[in-house]
Amino acid sequence: MKTRTILAAFAVAALAGSAHAASHARDTFIKEQDQNGDGVVSKDEFAATRAIQFAKTDADKNGTLSQAEYVGEFKARLEKKLAADERASEKKEEERVRQMRQADVRFNVLDSDKSSAITRAEFDYSGWRMFSHHDTNNDGTVSAADPIKEDQQD
Repeated sequence: MKTRTILAAFAVAALAGSAHAASHARDTFIKEQDQNGDGVVSKDEFAATRAIQFAKTDADKNGTLSQAEYVGEFKARLEKKLAADERASEKKEEERVRQMRQADVRFNVLDSDKSSAITRAEFDYSGWRMFSHHDTNNDGTVSAADPIKEDQQD
């Protein structure tokens, strides 16, 4: 399963799932969440993917994501992405700094009860908002049949 993260922190409050935030772009969202490769993300499939993402990020298995877990998981994915990037090292460093700042912001947005941890409910809520955002034809799935909104571009 491939996972990615969105970068826009304030959108996470309205959307999200980082550990993994769910992507703003419909087609990227489908690639990230489509476990069986059929080009369609059902509610059950999305819930299963989110559960896997949460469990993988919850390193101490206490049922919540600490800032260290959330940001650490993101940093590992970012470093992998940057290692494969062919841009100049100073451009990669600029992105690293910007992205890591955003990871901290996203954590604080997702931690809506300000408990210093992201609960499973907070994590799930953010993801379901993104699922609903992409299910523009309201059929309970996200697929190429869902018209793309202007704000769903990568």
